[in-house]
Amino acid sequence: MKQFLKKDKIFLSTKDYIASNEIFNLYLDTKTNIVWTEINKQQNHRKYYKNSNYLPHNKKKGLLSILYKISQNIMFSYKLKVLKKNLQPSSLILDYGSGDGNFAEFLQKKNISVDTYDPITKNENEDQLTDNQYDIIMLWHVLEHILDIEAAIATFRKKLRKNGAIVVAVPNRDCFDSKVYNKYWAAWDVPRHIYHFNHNSLIDFMKNNGFSLISRHPLLLDAYYISYLSSKYKKSFFPWINSFLLGTISNILGAITSKYSSSFYVFKMTRPHFD
Repeated sequence: MKQFLKKDKIFLSTKDYIASNEIFNLYLDTKTNIVWTEINKQQNHRKYYKNSNYLPHNKKKGLLSILYKISQNIMFSYKLKVLKKNLQPSSLILDYGSGDGNFAEFLQKKNISVDTYDPITKNENEDQLTDNQYDIIMLWHVLEHILDIEAAIATFRKKLRKNGAIVVAVPNRDCFDSKVYNKYWAAWDVPRHIYHFNHNSLIDFMKNNGFSLISRHPLLLDAYYISYLSSKYKKSFFPWINSFLLGTISNILGAITSKYSSSFYVFKMTRPHFD
């Protein structure tokens, strides 16, 4: 893993509330304006995902897991509506970091061709992807997890057809709920989240790696889910009420300032892989 970011300024110290209770430092690289989590590169990073509290890979049927799945399903049609603007009948999609595979299954039922690949449940070696070329590569809350992010983007460019698109969903570290919860904000999600973008730093990073922004779309339900987890981490009274109020405020302010808790972006490839 090549470290292209510097420790120009310590940004925050926070805890892994899901798996290990370890403390991690976040640093700001002033050149890129990317905040990043310092991790031990010699450790097996996957161990932080192997916990029943990690919902994307959680098979339990508790109330929070059920609500997580319900909100997931609500968003599927919204995501598909945006994707259709970039789809042709012959289009092939790669769902990279597909998790439980539910969204890919939803698309396949709509007669959309989708391949899935999850580096956590399989192997974090991009070379093990199929030889297929894709029209769209989707990363739903995945980019921030990838250890060697520049190498991964280079691989995605090789896998995209001419004029291909990449869909990236990430939390926004500048949103209202991140300011309220500070070190307890669930979307820090250290050490699983290695990179912490705001709107401009994500666009600049993608531009520097051969992609231009086409559109941005808020993920409004994320504000409630993140606020609920954050309230739990903070041991707040009545976390359900807190999450509803703060999630609603975050979305209202997001509509005014464009600093939503979470959004997904559609980028077009502007620079071919062979440059």
